[in-house]
Parts: sequence; structure tokens; C-alpha cells
Amino acid sequence: MIERILGSLTMAAIGDAMGAATENLPFDEIRLKFAGPLEKLVEPGKTAFAYGNKAGEVTDDFSQIYLICQNILKNQGMIDRDIIKKSIIEWSDIPHYFNRFAGPTTRSAIEMYKNDLSEIKALPGAVTVDYASKATNGSAMKISPAGLFHPGDYEKALEDAIIITKVTHDNSLSISGACAVALSVSESLKESATMDSVIEAGLLGAKLGEEQGKKYSKHVPGPSVYRRIQLALDIANGSGEKVDKLLKLYEVVGSGLHVSEAVPCAYGIVALNKETPYQATIDAVNIGYDTDTIATIVGSMTGALVSVDETVKSKLSVIEKANEMDIRGLASNIAEIVK
Repeated sequence: MIERILGSLTMAAIGDAMGAATENLPFDEIRLKFAGPLEKLVEPGKTAFAYGNKAGEVTDDFSQIYLICQNILKNQGMIDRDIIKKSIIEWSDIPHYFNRFAGPTTRSAIEMYKNDLSEIKALPGAVTVDYASKATNGSAMKISPAGLFHPGDYEKALEDAIIITKVTHDNSLSISGACAVALSVSESLKESATMDSVIEAGLLGAKLGEEQGKKYSKHVPGPSVYRRIQLALDIANGSGEKVDKLLKLYEVVGSGLHVSEAVPCAYGIVALNKETPYQATIDAVNIGYDTDTIATIVGSMTGALVSVDETVKSKLSVIEKANEMDIRGLASNIAEIVK
């Protein structure tokens, strides 16, 4: 269990740190810039939000996962709204992360909590606008703790994914995307897990999350995450070379900030790497646009199936040093709680 949890955390961190260098670049420009797909930790260039980071430094994606996990441990492994709200506010007080990387939905939710507001007022006579109504992918990027603390327990993973998501992304689409990833992470920790079972768990999570989101959250307009995962899987399972399918995922499904792009795209990438879990994260790093988030999502879902060999361990050591994080210790502590 320690190795599986460590794999999920490690690959999420590698995906974030490596994807920080390719973020905001189109699919083809990544391959021109790095003379092929990027496969190592490098310093982000001027086109990236993470410009100024050292090789191996993470961004908002994994830093939120790490802090949320730490606070859940302090809460005896219990996930509730207060501990997630506390984690997000604590994260916002770290300028290195918040000032440079906070997404629009998370940023507005934090402003709401810090100013003790329940909603932001529009112009006089207009309807009020909720802070967390935007269906961005920030819900899915940080959701892995809901799965990590509930190996194989879909019911609890789903319940806690909704709790975590509603703190910053209180809408039906964000909940659907987050529940998909949470159930995939939960499934990946089972001894019997395969890449196929991880995908199937995600489809179930997206469907149940969509239903729960429409019932108990804000039903916002936009493409169904569940349907678009199916579209991504159709592309992955269709005819053609792998690189052509990756390009089609980028061009048709999309790899941007909307949860209905990022999460389905992640599943398409997973489906293209059923025999090579590590390569799934590498392909996500090179998909284009919001690469650090998509690679974090892919890494968190498939990392438990990755062999943490010397190549992976060497990258983990760089990341732990660059970010002053004890990811190995965190994995051990989570495993002790769930044991």
C-alpha cells in the first residue's frame, strides 16, 4: 500500500513539475522546442506561468494535493469541509504558489472565505454571481486525497470528493470531473487494479458525480464530463498511430482549463497507455496547453501502477529537494492511516 500511494503521489508531482515547462505551448511547438516530447525535469521558459521555477519545482496542482493530505492526516484521516477550507486558505498564504498559480475559481473562492462573504454582488438590479460557479479543472487537479485515503472504497471516495470540490468549485461539472478522478485513484490502489479498471472507475465516478452535482450543487451549463470521457476513449480506441490520436485529443477534446476538456483528455491519454502507466504521464506532459494540470491528474490516477524504479526515484529526489517536501514520508503516513 505504501508503494502504491507513493506511486500516485510521485507521478502526480512529476507530472506537475515536468508539465510546468510545457504549459501554454501548443502540441506541435512542444516537440519543436524540446526536439521531441519532453521526458525530463527542466526549468520552465518565459511562455510558462512557472517561469522562474527551478527544475523539479511544482505549481498549484501538486502543492495543493500535498497540503490537503497533510491536513487530513492532522485530522486523523477525516475529510470534512472545515479541514479542506483550512487547507485552501493556508495554501493561499504561500505567495510562491498563490500569487503566481491560483486559478480564477480557486482565487475567487479564497477571496470569499477571507472576506467572510457568501456571494459577490453584481451591478444593481442584476443577478448575483457565485464565486465558485466556474467549471474549471482545479476541482480535479487536487482531488486525489479523496481516493488516496479510501483505497477501493468508491462510496467514501465519492462522498469526500464532493466535500473537497464544493469548497472551491461548487457546481455540477466540476463535481463530475473530480469524482471521476477520485474513483480512479481509489481503484488504482487495489492489488487487482489495471489501467482498464482505472478507466472504468472514472466513468462510474463521472456519471455518479454528474447526478449528485445536479441534485446537490449548482447545475451549470457545459459539455458533460461523462460524455466527453466517452468521446476521448473513442478516439484512443480508434484507428491510427498513437501520435495522431494524441493530436486528435488535443484538437477535438481539448486540453484547456475547462473541466470538460482536461479530465476527458486525461482519460484518453490513459487509454493510449494501458501497457505503459509511466508513459501516460509523459504523454500528458506533452499534450499541450494546460499540461501541468492534465499530467498531475494522469499521474495521480495511474501512478500506483507505475514501478517506482531508480529512474522514478531520481526524479522524486529532485522534486523533494526543490520543494522541500517529504513525499516518501507523506505516503508512509497515509498508508498507516488507511491500514
